[in-house]
Amino acid sequence: MTLKATINQITVNSLSLPEAAAAIAAAGFGGITVWRDKVEAISVRAAKDIISDHGLAVTGFCIAGLFTRDGRAGVQARIDDSRRSIDIAAELGARSIVTVVGGLLPETKSLDEAREVAFEALARTLEHARAAGVLMALEALHPMYAPDWSVVNTLAMANDWCDRLGPGMSMVVDCYHVWWDPAAPAEVARAGRAGRLSDFHIGDWLLETKSLLLDRGIPGEGVIDLRAWRDGMTAAGFTGWAEVELFSERIWAMPPAEALASIRVACDRLLSEAE
Repeated sequence: MTLKATINQITVNSLSLPEAAAAIAAAGFGGITVWRDKVEAISVRAAKDIISDHGLAVTGFCIAGLFTRDGRAGVQARIDDSRRSIDIAAELGARSIVTVVGGLLPETKSLDEAREVAFEALARTLEHARAAGVLMALEALHPMYAPDWSVVNTLAMANDWCDRLGPGMSMVVDCYHVWWDPAAPAEVARAGRAGRLSDFHIGDWLLETKSLLLDRGIPGEGVIDLRAWRDGMTAAGFTGWAEVELFSERIWAMPPAEALASIRVACDRLLSEAE
């Protein structure tokens, strides 16, 4: 099966939502994953109309979580904020919301404690997502993101959390974060058997990465065997969108139309070729 490509709005971060929708559609993509700040800059109703007018599907929404970022005292506010994000995602018609649980608590260096707090906060937020009909797509981030962004760092851990949390949970498989893990292919298959593969991100890891956070590569520029990931996802039953999500100062410095044209060529090569 040939997957269709979609663009995460962060890839053209300099553009407003109206500008991004126009540019993404003009580059031949069929979908957009939107960020809350871009939506709230114009209103949810306006965002929905603009996306529809350009013939784009809403392929996802960012983000929920970061439950631990302000310490234990800030967890409830983070849950409330995530519930608001879920409501916006539901109004836009997004099937899932990317969920990044947060890193270490400011008051402790204990990974176990951070994971316990994040898990309980996620469980409480999940009740709201179930009622709204939006999947919480749990994303495992590279271990170097554990201090500040997420203490869920492998697909095995994400699968375990989804098993414990039950209905309403799904998973993001982001090649940039998990390509290094020898257990990842088996965990993709496990997630597929459970029917929880909702999101697939295809940014690349550059051989000479200058910034862990802000130097992702266009698919094909780096060292990740993205065709193997493509094949593994489809073999596991994934039929959704292949989402290009590039946090990259280099890409952001390019004219957006030029960046999207390069990404279009890369996606056509990756997603259409049999070999």
